[in-house]
Amino acid sequence: MIFLVIFGGLMLLLGAFYLVNSWQRYHEWKSGTVIVVLSLIAVIYGGINLPYFKHNQQAQSASSSSQVVQNSSFSNKLSGINGNAGSANQQASVLRQLQKGYSKLGTVEFKEDTNTYVIKPTDDNTVNAIKALVQDPSQAGQIGWSNLTGSLKKNSAQVSKALGGDYSISIVNPDNTKQAVYTAKNGETTYNIADQK
Repeated sequence: MIFLVIFGGLMLLLGAFYLVNSWQRYHEWKSGTVIVVLSLIAVIYGGINLPYFKHNQQAQSASSSSQVVQNSSFSNKLSGINGNAGSANQQASVLRQLQKGYSKLGTVEFKEDTNTYVIKPTDDNTVNAIKALVQDPSQAGQIGWSNLTGSLKKNSAQVSKALGGDYSISIVNPDNTKQAVYTAKNGETTYNIADQK
């Protein structure tokens, strides 16, 4: 794309001289204007599609998704749970609290067979960040992955403590919900796709 920008810039400069010359000598402006407009379009299109700008857009989307996750951490709000430890009422109560806490990030469901609360991202920025991470796990630092995983790890410890058992929180790949990208159980990381470098 850099070549398109350079070539378009040169054509824009030459087209501007051609337009001025055509107008002064022949009072003709149409062909010069077409050249200037086309070269201006080439410069703008090439500039927008430069790798530098695309990289910044990914970094911005990742940082905004990590901000959503930091804001959704519900530190020590697992109070008011009534019933026996690990009962269906308690699990449903925790599920509601997780759904409320992670509502900006995505949807949350509880898988009773594995005692896992599964988060499926629906926020566009988070979806794009996770897709980029699945393709290239080395981007974890750039997208603020440690903020998200730290929040999930902390919340898994709180859930396990509140329910009195072994419970996991997992975030899945939005394109393949059977593939977890991060799982924490009892406050400990059990799987992290960023470690698969």
